[in-house]
Amino acid sequence: MLTTGWRIGRIGGVEIRADPSLLLIAGLITFNLWVTFSGRFPHLSASASVALAALTAVLFFASILVHELAHAGMSKARQIPVLGITLWMFGGATHAKVEARGPGDEFLVTVVGPLSSAALGGLFLAVHAGGDALGGPAVFLLGYLGAINLLLAVFNLLPGFPLDGGRLLRSIVWKVTGSLRRATRIAARVGQGVALLIAAAGLYQALARGNLVLALWPGLISWFLFRAATDSLAEEGRRFRLQGARAGQLMSSPPPAVPPDMTVGTALGGLLKGHEGEAFPVVDDGSVLGFVSEASARGVAADRPVREAVFGSRAAVSAGPEETMDVVVERMGEPPSRTVLVFEGSALVGVIEPEDLGRYLKRLPRAPVR
Repeated sequence: MLTTGWRIGRIGGVEIRADPSLLLIAGLITFNLWVTFSGRFPHLSASASVALAALTAVLFFASILVHELAHAGMSKARQIPVLGITLWMFGGATHAKVEARGPGDEFLVTVVGPLSSAALGGLFLAVHAGGDALGGPAVFLLGYLGAINLLLAVFNLLPGFPLDGGRLLRSIVWKVTGSLRRATRIAARVGQGVALLIAAAGLYQALARGNLVLALWPGLISWFLFRAATDSLAEEGRRFRLQGARAGQLMSSPPPAVPPDMTVGTALGGLLKGHEGEAFPVVDDGSVLGFVSEASARGVAADRPVREAVFGSRAAVSAGPEETMDVVVERMGEPPSRTVLVFEGSALVGVIEPEDLGRYLKRLPRAPVR
């Protein structure tokens, strides 16, 4: 389940969230559109210009959501679980485990995004072409949304990971070579190249027009793409190196587990006594409820069960000792930050901290790409 950003709602069973960075870009787009509407249509009142600018910005982000819902819809049609959609500063992201299904499904899930943007852009432009009766501001709004959706489709088809075009490239290379690892590395390297080209093009335009501010937005996009491609390379390498490791190999001895129905008074007088600043897992029949500490317990009445003093329910995940670490690490977050409690049946037998994962990876040699 997604835990970052603000929950907007659910569409078709898919949770939609908005990252706080969305506010920044929404404000910039609305301001820019307000200036545009005010300049093009001086007869509009200030409040009307602001309202039209805000409406256009909302429809723009709705268009991005349609793009992401196309990815999510195809994922569900292919019976691939969808964890949710996040809208943020640079667009949107659909969280689904597509890689586990092979190159064919990755191609299908990916390609519908740009196709939906192109279709939406064409629809807006068609209404724009026959919308003279709607009046100047409405016609401009439709033309803007049509052009921006077509631009979104074209931009996303650039062959650089993690853009849709990069994912399409990866799925094709994966199909041809049979190696997800090689395909990911090729697509990510191309993604780094695309990012550098965007930065160079932005700088050229800025120098040609004598206004370095024009390089700011291409520079930000380039930085995001280059970083995302680089992170993809690192994640791919880490996942490959962890395929041969099992959770039982990395775990250390677990701390004592606290039963959730133990009273707070009993816990404070026993297990928690003398352990200020430490936290202990609260486990119920092999399920992690969270952690309890002396501080959290003192905020609850002594006769209440420990489960009422639990905190950090999302700070820990569970695994079995025979699970491979490339699977377990996906539950630890990105970057890995959650504690892994290892259970054998309902018994807590070990714990893996993010630091344990880092130390293990440092000991491993880098594997060649085949």
